[in-house]
Amino acid sequence: MSNLRNCSKCGRVFPYMGRNICPRCLEKEEDEYQVVRRYVRDHPGAGVIEVVEETGVEEDKILQFLRDGRLQAKGLTASLRCERCGQSINSGRFCESCINEVNAEIQGHLPQKAKSEEPKRPPRGKVKDKMHIKDRGFF
Repeated sequence: MSNLRNCSKCGRVFPYMGRNICPRCLEKEEDEYQVVRRYVRDHPGAGVIEVVEETGVEEDKILQFLRDGRLQAKGLTASLRCERCGQSINSGRFCESCINEVNAEIQGHLPQKAKSEEPKRPPRGKVKDKMHIKDRGFF
């Protein structure tokens, strides 16, 4: 049986497939995204408030499209800020500088493998390297 969840938007029960919203609400969200995308394409430099008024899509949803990277603020005047340093960004949650810093920190904590080291393999033909089953005397 599939994993059932309640939709975070409408409360309906649906089989979970990676998102916390049901297929019906997901389709509605996609339709709203397409309306906003067309408006921003046809009216570059429009502000978020203008897009809200002209499309009827909620401001929070438009900002979420920006955070998700589905829209870019290049054609849309928005006040999206990096969640780490506060710098103004066009889309996503973090600026390029913070992304690079976090990636470097993560890489610094991962064990480094020497590129020249080859995995050691036992020489072929050695009998002592064979696998055996130990008789425990149960039967």
